[in-house]
Amino acid sequence: MASVEKFSAGAVRNQLRHNRREIEHSGNPDIDPSRQGQDYVLSPDRGMTEYDYFLHRKSELYCYNRDDVKVMAGWIVTAPQDLDPARYDDFFCATYDFMANRYGKENVVQAIVHDDEGGQPHLHFCFIPVEEDLKHEQGCKICANDVLDRRELRNFHPDLQRYLDEHGLEDAHVMTGVTKRQGGNRTVAQLKAEREQEYQQEVERPALYFGESKIEQGLHF
Repeated sequence: MASVEKFSAGAVRNQLRHNRREIEHSGNPDIDPSRQGQDYVLSPDRGMTEYDYFLHRKSELYCYNRDDVKVMAGWIVTAPQDLDPARYDDFFCATYDFMANRYGKENVVQAIVHDDEGGQPHLHFCFIPVEEDLKHEQGCKICANDVLDRRELRNFHPDLQRYLDEHGLEDAHVMTGVTKRQGGNRTVAQLKAEREQEYQQEVERPALYFGESKIEQGLHF
């Protein structure tokens, strides 16, 4: 249902442009240009480009001077399949508020809902992972490994579910009991690749395939 990725400084601009669909086809054949009008932005308009805001906010923080430092993280949160489509906007707005409060509103770089691909609509939430650090004069530092540690990854889904329940979205089931072995925390690209592989298997041996596919079992978790 949700997955996270970390980005070094050299990858930030292109990732933001990819999410904005400013790169032709964005390297994704599933994008339907005729549906891009259905995408929408949830992050605030700060009077500058998202990349310029990223640079501005980054300049206020301590950051190790290494090329491999992950200076931005991005969650992809997909709408649960059993959720009424009429509730999608409520779901994404609540999910945005949950993450903005969790990681700091001032650290949000970009939040865009994509509904121009073949599957479920999903939210791209990009932020600078910041933690308090009194050893440096800035008082805070960028550290993706500390912000997105094992505890955070373990607690993200249950905490999000609790927040949704508390805000009238009990019908948005982000906790389904699907384990990592069953397909938890897979990226959108991985889900698409597995879906295509299973489609080919069905074509090649339709008489031997019965029941719900693994991809249907693990699309949200």
